Amino acid sequence: MENTENIALVVGATGITGSNLAEELIAQGFNTYGLSRTPNDNIIGLHTVKADLLDLQNLTKALSEVSPTHVYFTTWMRNDTEEENIRVNSLLVKNLLDVLSPKKSVKHVALVTGLKHYLGPFEAYAKEGVLPITPVREEHPRLPLPNFYYAQEDEVYKASERDGFTWSIHRPHTVIGYAVGNLMNIAVTLGVYASICKEAGKPFIYPGSEA
Repeated sequence: MENTENIALVVGATGITGSNLAEELIAQGFNTYGLSRTPNDNIIGLHTVKADLLDLQNLTKALSEVSPTHVYFTTWMRNDTEEENIRVNSLLVKNLLDVLSPKKSVKHVALVTGLKHYLGPFEAYAKEGVLPITPVREEHPRLPLPNFYYAQEDEVYKASERDGFTWSIHRPHTVIGYAVGNLMNIAVTLGVYASICKEAGKPFIYPGSEA
């Protein structure tokens, strides 16, 4: 039974996190909208919204009839540098919350970031080998490194102070699952590798470390 009091907007509804979240919200009775540049028509009960988060006019028009109580932000755009990641990805969050602000409907915003909150951007730990002190704790200060996750969080905090909604930040270590067209996914990568090994008659030997 649809819950007309809870209206969810899942931003990034075509991704692994967003698509699975949308299905769960629908199962719980939320009236659920899924926003993406390329709508996901594969989820039964999902109201698709086609919009470009970087185009304020387009975004405002796309959300003109949508007044969500709960917003789930599960998307990001990869750029060539972390500075550009910061500029673009903070703007995605800011634009969305600015467009929704006049509606005064939002009660809670959930932002999904990830492990790089603790490790820093790829360049810091993969190339430079700089790692934080472990075990990592929530009370630890932010790393003195450019990080678009921090910029996204700050946009949520500012909008929360302005509009009075509650917020939560979710930082999964690794997201593994299924979504059409999603290639940044260790499960799919290993599945393809296993299929190649089987077809070629080669042993399936895991290419990574024990960790």
